[in-house]
Formats: sequence, C-alpha cells, structure tokens
Amino acid sequence: MNANGKLLDVWMLIGCELCGRTSKIPIHERIPVRALRSERLRMFETNDPAVVRDLAMDGALPGKAAYQVDWGGTWELETDGPSCDLEREDPAPLEVLIRFELPAPIRVEKLLTAGFGLSRSAVRDMVDSGRIRLPMAIDAKAREDFTLFVIATPPPSPAAGNRRREAVPR
Repeated sequence: MNANGKLLDVWMLIGCELCGRTSKIPIHERIPVRALRSERLRMFETNDPAVVRDLAMDGALPGKAAYQVDWGGTWELETDGPSCDLEREDPAPLEVLIRFELPAPIRVEKLLTAGFGLSRSAVRDMVDSGRIRLPMAIDAKAREDFTLFVIATPPPSPAAGNRRREAVPR
C-alpha cells in the first residue's frame, strides 16, 4: 500500500513461475482512505492471506491486469463416501454435490471422468441418455458448487439375457 495524503494505492505483487519476473497488480488506485472499511484496510496492511487469495482468484482481475492463471494440475477430486455404484438396483436418483474449495475452472466432463472412473465417451453417453443430469453443459468449465443427479439403471436380469439370446437368428 501507498498513501498520498488521504488517498490510497493498493497493489498485489505476483510472481511468474516461468520467468521469475514480479509484477505489481493495481487493486485500488487513488481511492479515499474512508472508502475502505477499517477491517478491509487492516487486511490490506497486514497482507492477509485470505484477501490475497480472494483477489488472486477473482476472475476479472487477470484480464484487467493482463496476466493469466494456469490452473493445470492444481485440483484434486476428493470424495467423502464410497464410490457410486452406477448399476445399483435402487431406482431413486443419486444426488451428487460438487463443492469447490477455490474457484479453479475445471471442465465438467473431466470432473465426471475422474469421479466415476469412466472414459470420456462413457460419461458423454450417460449424459446423452439422461442417466447423468447436469445443470450446465458437459463441456462447460465449472468453478462454483453445483449438484448433479445420477439415474441408476438396474442391471438386466438373467431372464432378460436369455430372451435376447433366443431372439438372435442363427
């Protein structure tokens, strides 16, 4: 921060991992001190990590300041329950909540393939058939919490399999 009379400038310093160069990103320029709440001002003065993270994750700031955030390899899918049995016999839809600790943009398809342990084509087939119901397009990049539903298809009964075999001409 820099104060000039009753006006403040607030910057965030970021470093490039590729070239090592440091850049100064303007957060506030020439704003009156009174324009900031005292708590926010104190957070800026102490380089509060939560404020730094929030500012760095702000989707508008990179475009405004001409820098890019590389999200590659920065996410991990953690589940707190047993894996989903996609062929279970319970016909009730399974509600799956996806929560983001940080707003890292991740393609929905990539989350589903990692979460269900299926191929991209298998996941796309399930979405196309309505077995997975999404609140957004499968190729969208999600960065906020969302809920999806999985509709189970009971496995075919042995009797149904026998009937199919009988109907096949030889």
